[in-house]
Amino acid sequence: MDFIFKLCLIFVLLKVVPSKSIRNDTDTDSRMELMETSMEKMEQRILNLTNEVTKLSKRKKDEHVMFYVTLSSDITLNQRSIVKFNEIQYEEGANLNSGDGVFVSPVSGVFMFAWTIRTSSGKIIYTELMVDNVVKATQILQPGSSVPKIQTTQFVICRVNEGDHVWIETGKGFTSENFFDEYYSSKSSFMGILIHRF
Repeated sequence: MDFIFKLCLIFVLLKVVPSKSIRNDTDTDSRMELMETSMEKMEQRILNLTNEVTKLSKRKKDEHVMFYVTLSSDITLNQRSIVKFNEIQYEEGANLNSGDGVFVSPVSGVFMFAWTIRTSSGKIIYTELMVDNVVKATQILQPGSSVPKIQTTQFVICRVNEGDHVWIETGKGFTSENFFDEYYSSKSSFMGILIHRF
């Protein structure tokens, strides 16, 4: 900001001081009035530039909204439970609360969401992507007893409005116990990326 101010000041001084009308004019009051007018114009230009820089920086921040979170340990959840992905691996311009597992969109736009669910043999997991209490997609994972561990990923592209809440929760059917198995670095995860802003 100091750089912009100095640049504008130099520009005004170069434009005002060498002016032929000022050099030829011996009236001090006229020169002072002209300087004051020039300073007011410069202040207005600096204010306009400051507002533009603020808008551009906010727009850049809003255009880069993404997050990637994982589960830190094995959990078993009942039906209609929010999956609280509690390890934030990456976040930029996003507003994801690792305490409750809910993402609040800072902008309106088209997002891509994906969630990976991992479980072990004989277990069932039924999950849904929710956007303000509306189911946008479901994922059901039901490995047989001969499969020791398995994971699947579901991708969804959908419109989200500014302030909408987005989360993964267990569904209301298929099983009353949803077992999320975390094995070394292979974890259940949830991610979202802004594709296009409105």
